[in-house]
Amino acid sequence: MSLLAFTLIFFSSFLHVSWNVISKKTQPSLAFYSIMAGAASLIWMPFFIYSCPSLSSLPLRFWFLLLGSVAAEVLYVGSLGYAYRRGDISFVYPSVRALPVLMIACFTILFHLGKAPSCLSLSGMGLIFLGCLFMPLNRFHEFKFVKYFNGISAFIILGALGTTAYTIFDSGALGIMRHSIQNCSTVDTLMYLFLIELGIAVTGSILCLCSSRERKIYRQLFLKSWYPALAGVCSSTSYMLILISMHYVTNVSYVHAFRQMSLPLGFFVGVFLLKEKSSKTKIIGMAAIVIGLIVVSFG
Repeated sequence: MSLLAFTLIFFSSFLHVSWNVISKKTQPSLAFYSIMAGAASLIWMPFFIYSCPSLSSLPLRFWFLLLGSVAAEVLYVGSLGYAYRRGDISFVYPSVRALPVLMIACFTILFHLGKAPSCLSLSGMGLIFLGCLFMPLNRFHEFKFVKYFNGISAFIILGALGTTAYTIFDSGALGIMRHSIQNCSTVDTLMYLFLIELGIAVTGSILCLCSSRERKIYRQLFLKSWYPALAGVCSSTSYMLILISMHYVTNVSYVHAFRQMSLPLGFFVGVFLLKEKSSKTKIIGMAAIVIGLIVVSFG
């Protein structure tokens, strides 16, 4: 991984934690994230207008990947909202971010998407996954598989699957853009980000119509609270840095692994800022995740 890619992912991590904390403290819900995405799409609209002529050169496969990414993003934010309403950010955030590390590596190996991760990198990813398993435990003797079969865990897994899917879809779509658009630039990448954010806003808003709870929250927040817009700026800028970093790596699994730099930050923000409960097993779990990241970096 290049120094530029590492720097982009590093700053992205801080922004990512920021929008998660804002949503957790406000009203974590599909309505919140839909408004958030709508606000973010306004930021990148000028880039879409500027690069719009380039869309004609993109094949049909690009549009299928785009739709897949939007669907996966909606699954991710919808699941995240449910998990945040019922669990601590110090548990939910590290879990939903760590699980996809191993998932993405498995998919990239299975479908030969880019350079295969080394054995050392896979060991580090496995350590990250193990650390994630420790997070919901208060004591090690509580470790039982049945402990992970509950509503929060189910939506954490769904959120992780959404993250895995949209990361792979975005990597494929950006690869097509690089080959199809002559002199593909960062501006074209930001055009893609506009399409993603707009897709989340439209799809999420339509789904909100199916729930009385989500409709109520939507009315409470839309044009009445600046928190979704602030979260949208942090979220979209964070993801913009990730999309750009994908141009400078040989395998998309490395991008997602290094995004986990935000995990310790999210954990400590939850414990010290939001006053959530901690435990030795949670701290050991976080330590395992951090060590796993270091192992991946040397892989």
